[in-house]
Parts: sequence; C-alpha cells; structure tokens
Amino acid sequence: MENTVSLVGQPNVGKTTLFNLLTGMRQKIGNWAGVTVEKKEGILKDGSNKEYVVVDLPGIYSLMSDSIDQKIARDYILKYSDIVVNVVDTPNINRNLYLTLQLLELGKFPILCLNLIDEAEKHGLQLDIKKLSEKLGNLPIITSSGRFGIGVEELKNAIYSYEYKEPPIIKYSDILEDGINKVVEKINEYYPNNAIPDKFKTVPKRWIALSLFERDPDVLESFNNPKLMDFVQQITEKIESEIKHDIESYIVEQRYKKSDKILKDVIKEQNQVYDDIDPIVLHPIYGLCIFGIVMYLMYSFVFGVGNIFSGYVAMIFEYVGNYLTYALPPQYVGVVVDGALAGVGGVLEFFPMIVLIMLSLSLLEDTGYLSRVAALMHKYMSKMGLGGKSIIPFIVSFGCTVPGLMASRFMSNHKERLITLLIAPMMPCSARFIIIGFMAAAFFPENTVLFTIAIISIMFGVIWTVSYILSKLIKGKSEEFIFELPPYRTPDWNNILKSTWDKSKSFLKKAGTVIVAGSVAFYWLLNYPTVDNSYAIAIGRTLEPITLLMGIDWRGALALLFGIVAKELVVSTMDIVYGGNYANILTPLNAFVLCIVSVLYVPCVATIAAFYVETKSIKWTTFSILFQTFVATIVGIIIYNAGTMMGF
Repeated sequence: MENTVSLVGQPNVGKTTLFNLLTGMRQKIGNWAGVTVEKKEGILKDGSNKEYVVVDLPGIYSLMSDSIDQKIARDYILKYSDIVVNVVDTPNINRNLYLTLQLLELGKFPILCLNLIDEAEKHGLQLDIKKLSEKLGNLPIITSSGRFGIGVEELKNAIYSYEYKEPPIIKYSDILEDGINKVVEKINEYYPNNAIPDKFKTVPKRWIALSLFERDPDVLESFNNPKLMDFVQQITEKIESEIKHDIESYIVEQRYKKSDKILKDVIKEQNQVYDDIDPIVLHPIYGLCIFGIVMYLMYSFVFGVGNIFSGYVAMIFEYVGNYLTYALPPQYVGVVVDGALAGVGGVLEFFPMIVLIMLSLSLLEDTGYLSRVAALMHKYMSKMGLGGKSIIPFIVSFGCTVPGLMASRFMSNHKERLITLLIAPMMPCSARFIIIGFMAAAFFPENTVLFTIAIISIMFGVIWTVSYILSKLIKGKSEEFIFELPPYRTPDWNNILKSTWDKSKSFLKKAGTVIVAGSVAFYWLLNYPTVDNSYAIAIGRTLEPITLLMGIDWRGALALLFGIVAKELVVSTMDIVYGGNYANILTPLNAFVLCIVSVLYVPCVATIAAFYVETKSIKWTTFSILFQTFVATIVGIIIYNAGTMMGF
C-alpha cells in the first residue's frame, strides 16, 4: 500500500478530529479483520491529486503486543505505514512522549503533531519546538488544534514533503544498555540477517532486545531459540538483582526518565493547573451520587425524547401498513405487512433511542467525564472480572439492551468487551420490566415490591456469578488499573455529531436486515400450515419435555419462544395460549419460575442482531444464544425444584 499515513497516539489526544479534517468525506469505517476493534480509513489528496491513505489507528499507550488494539497498531505500522504521524496531547506531553520514544526505538521517523495546543496555551505551557526537534533527531514537528482547525494545513504540508531519516538511538541507563548490547550480540549469532523472522527484518535489533526483556508475546513467539531465551533470562536475572525489581517496570521507568530529560529545557513556562473537581467526582460516595444524577438525566433525555420520536415512527409504519393492507393482494399482506414491514418498523422504532444514547455517550466522552466514571467503577467491576468501562453498557441496558451493546464500542480491551457483550443481554431492560410487572400484578398483587426485588436480586446474583466464571474461561489479559483522565473540555459538537452518526448508522443498515429476516421467519412459524396447527405450536410441544423440568408446559414454552421476537410478546402470547385464564392454570411458583426464565434467557431478535453487528462473529453470537438459554434453564430448574421441596 503506497503513501500510507498512520495516525498513532494515546487515547483522548484528538486523533479522530484530525483524521476527519484530513480526509473530509472520503472515509470508510469497518472492523479490522477477525477482531471487533473499529478501523477508519480515508483519502487525502495533495495539489497534484496524489492520494494518501490515512488510517486512524486505535488509541494506545504502548507498542507492546499484549492487547489487541496495541497489536493492531504495531502490526500495521510495521507492515504498511510509509508515514507515521504521532499525535500528542500537548498539555500532557511528558506522558505522551513515552509512545514517541517507542516509535523511534522501532526504527520509525514520525511526524510529531503537538495537538491541543490551544489548551496548552490556556494552561500556560510554552515549548521550544526547535530544541525539542533537535533532541529527537530533527523530527518534523507541527502544532495543531483539531477543534479550531489550527495547524491542519501545516500537517498536510508535512505529510506531502515527508522524507524518511534514520531515527536517533535512544539510550538508557548503563546497566540496561549493557544488557541490550549483550542480547544484540546473541541475536546476531543465532539469527543472522537472512534468518530474522520476516515480520521483524526491518526493525533495529536494539528494539528486539528490549522487547525480549519486556516479554512481548509476538517477539517471544518469533525468537523462540532455547539458547537465546536462556541467555536473555540470565541477563534479566542479573539486571533485576541490581535494580531490586522487575525489568519490565524498570524499562518503563527509564522511558519516562528519558522523556523528562528531553523536556527539561524544552518547556519554557508552565502554570500548574489543578482539577479541583476530580477529588469530588472520583470520591467513593460523592462520585457515585454524581454518577447517579448524571445517569438519571441521561436516561430521562434518551428515553423521554426517544419515546416521542419512536411514537411518530410507529405511527408512520402503522399508516404504511394500513395502506399496504388494502393495496396488496390478500395472499401477500401477511408476509409483507405483518412480517417484513413489522420487522423494519421495529428496527426504526429503536433507532431514535440509539442515536440519542450514542449522542449522550459521545458528549460524556468528549467532555472527559466518561473516563472518570471508568476510574470510579473499576474496583466494583473488577470483582466481576471486568473493568470500570463495563458499567456504561450495563446501565444503558436497563433501558434497552440494543444501545447497551453498542455502548461497548467505547471499550478498548477485547476480553472485557466480549464478556460485557455476553452479560449485558441479561440485564433487566424495560421490556423485561413489563414481564416482571405483569407477573407481579397477576400472581403477587399484595407483594409486588418483594416479588420485583426477589427477581432482580436473583438476576444480579446470576449475572455476577456468570461474569466471574467467564472472566476465568475466556482467554485474554484484563485491563490494567490505568486510566486516562484527560482535562475537562467544552464539547466539540462537530466531532460529537459525526461520531454519533458513525456509531448509529451501522445498526440501521445491518441489524435491520437480520431483524426483518427473523420477523418473517417467526410469522411463517405462527401461521403455517394452519393457524390452529402451526409449526410454532409443534415446536412448543417439542420443547415441553425440557420446560416441564422447570414447571412450564408447552404454552409457557411457546410464550418464551415468541419472546425472542420481542420480550413484550411473552405477556401477549401467554394471554392467548392460556385463554386469559393463566391465573387459574399457573401456580405462583410456576409464575415465579416463568418470570425469572423470561428475563434471563435468549434476548430479543434486535439484541441478537446487535450482538452480531458488534462481534462480527456467528460463533460468538451462537454461543451467546446457547449460553443464555443454558443459564436460564439451569436457574429455572433449581428454583422450581427448590420451591417444590419447600412446599410452594
């Protein structure tokens, strides 16, 4: 791929804003092959119509391959990048230079883009750009502010006129340099130039040595010569015996010390700025109260305004359905109106809420608050084997699971995002609350509150247990206890609106097709070969041997089956199959079990479709369906048999 420009930087440095300004509307968004991390590509043209492929790489803190986003970024830089633009958060330049040093170690000669220069000036930070460039081997450096369009033309010109130069050698402490040199000698001995693995042929051997000390998974796998590994271990033990702690942490310390040394006479002036609000926002009590208020306001906005628009969407589809009922030949009315059109209508009724929830989350992220929520909730979520960022999809799922799943896009850790996607559909969404309320009123009119609390308590107990088990079974490294706390910023509405649309339109285009197909399939099951002897009833009878273990007969099984289309259908189907006499046919224990199974088992078609859109994996989508069905069945059997033994 010729003329490839990679934007690389830590999270929250403004890469995406610069990407949008560089590429305009010439963009395409998808996923990296085989993974769920978002991929953004766009085209930049110079004055002579020469094209540059601009890639917005995932925000990363390091070039180690121990997380999926960092591995993607490093592999792409190694294999494809002609030009690397290292975007830096200027107000936090000392921390951001860590990644710059790693790029130089990797043999790259990046364009250094000091972004958010407006905030740096506001904080009184002044830099000697010329001296900084000299200390970094005469790197091309430009200053910018994507929010105000400052420096964008200068960045384009730096890309157009880019020339590769040999990067400077970044040297560290004497003890570390001695270890690096000895390992380099052994690499030359065991891996002559023609024997170096293809992936790392172009990188400096110093970088390979450092990566072996850091135990980079990719490098360890590629350089697995037993003699070399034994030698590296000997050198590691020698260094660790002198520094009195692990070598990985020591290398991190050395890079930060190098950054501080580089900046020592580069920073001319800086006013110390304190975020007085953070001690309150991150307080274990006050922070949770503020978080609750923010979530309440967000819910009120999303579902208050969303319901208004959803109502109008429903009216439009009802009008179109009535029109088609009279316009189409009778034999096509059912499948078109009750099947396909109803499915499309269901998708578009979700869409206003999805747009609003993505708008709200983009706003919270852009202002810097979402990072504080992740830090605040980490210690609670870690007990479930998750990180603090999982709390946002879980909370959103209380209203609707579909936007809850989509909210997981803000998570960078692959393992924790996958567990979150598997657990979020078990959260009590608004449709599940309809089932809980119906069962409470019909079977426990005098103890509705206790019934509701019991159901929700069991749900959260199951969710906690399952999440803990999944965290032990699913491979991958959990997110470290490191959080980016960017400065509080006024919202960049152009970026927020673009991000909202990018994250919303995929549901409209992709999930809609899956929902239409599922709706038509269930319509066919309900009506063929005859309404009184349909395939759906036959399936209900087939499921009965299993559901009877939970005290649920074929009619309850059929209600569960149609609840897959939409959870609300559990209630309406029960009313039909039990002839409105369910209160006399079902015992309170039957109702309790049917309720808990209804809220734990397979989510609605919209959620299944959204899960597939987010994972791009039939395997994980199938696993999600089977896994939730299994959990709900086991819980139902346990509760029913325990209740029977207790005489209920």
